[in-house]
Amino acid sequence: MKKILYFGILFFIILSFFAGLFFFYEARFFSGRASTVQGSFSVENSYIFVTPLKGKANSNERVRITIFILDDKGLGVAGKTVTLAQDPGILVDSNQAITDSLGKVTFDVAGKSVGEYYLEVVVDEVKLTQKAHLSYY
Repeated sequence: MKKILYFGILFFIILSFFAGLFFFYEARFFSGRASTVQGSFSVENSYIFVTPLKGKANSNERVRITIFILDDKGLGVAGKTVTLAQDPGILVDSNQAITDSLGKVTFDVAGKSVGEYYLEVVVDEVKLTQKAHLSYY
């Protein structure tokens, strides 16, 4: 009977130790997930998404460009001014040109003429390495 009691106490102590390690790991892991501080961003770690990839060239159909400005850790950087290069074949509507707390901005783009476009993205006067690729038919 004493062996079972000792085994139970030992098992409880070991279980508590590992549960405590897990709790402290999770608390540290989730503490730095969001960044609302204005700071430096990573040119290579920022991303551009275009949805849909093709649109009809009639100036009525919109293509959404979503851009995430991230730092070296992959956290969003708030308060950055983002601009798209102007092209005579497209119209750009800025829904939100300053990054939010996730580092996200959105633009709606309409094509005036048929073609493929590669738009440069500039963040605080720094060009991103990736470009927004749009196609209009």
